[in-house]
Amino acid sequence: MKQLFTAIFIMAFPFSPFAQYVYNNLKIDYLESHASVAAYSFENLRLYPVRSKQGFINHFAGTGKYMPLKTAIEKNKIRITEKSNSGEVNSLMVENVSADTIIIISGDIIKGGKQDRVINQDILLVPRSGKKNLSVFCVESGRWSSGDRAVLLNTRNSTTGSVKHTSPDQFKTYYNKASVSLRKVVEKDKDQGKVWEKVEELNIENNTQSETKTYTAMTNSAGFNKKLGNYLAFFKNKFTNDKGVIGVVVVSGNKVLGCDMFATHDLFLLQFESLLY
Repeated sequence: MKQLFTAIFIMAFPFSPFAQYVYNNLKIDYLESHASVAAYSFENLRLYPVRSKQGFINHFAGTGKYMPLKTAIEKNKIRITEKSNSGEVNSLMVENVSADTIIIISGDIIKGGKQDRVINQDILLVPRSGKKNLSVFCVESGRWSSGDRAVLLNTRNSTTGSVKHTSPDQFKTYYNKASVSLRKVVEKDKDQGKVWEKVEELNIENNTQSETKTYTAMTNSAGFNKKLGNYLAFFKNKFTNDKGVIGVVVVSGNKVLGCDMFATHDLFLLQFESLLY
């Protein structure tokens, strides 16, 4: 298993600009005792903590406090819209309208606009950032209209009969992270057709087909919600007081599903629960 981790870990960051993410600065906990295996395993899922060494901690000691996208949307600190009333599938506009710094992670899924989207880039939005392009893929192939049918893109003035054009559709709901398998398609293949294929595959697997074929229909499945709730309950506070942990290697059986790492323990905790989806 150690040899497999070595191959995956090195391949995961071959061209990464983050030179600190190397074995000299990080250590994977291989869970070599029965007690540690039991502590980090639930049903078919096992998490191997990635811990930071002192050099890594020192390097990122000045990292600031970042607000995750979920919180930013809930507190109306960010504005995400279609590029125009006509829209564009793989690109949106994003603006930080607050005094906080907001972090957006590839795999974040947002609901609304003309289609639900999954974000395919990592980005830090400084306070009062102004409008920025945001790269996305569609995860709802059966809709191309306003998510709120009570809000029309064009409204007609009852007196003059003229058409008033409203602002482009907004995304006002954060769904969660995409599953590891969907994120792999988004980040590696970067192909809209393959993203739709994976969404359809996952919806069939979880019996969550919907009229608009959206990935976010997962929440309509009682079976999916129950299973997810069990995983969250087991792992939720597992790393809260383990200050050295900055990431996890996710394994199902003997298969490495993926690895997520962050600059600090606090950043990891902000994202950890959503990584289990």
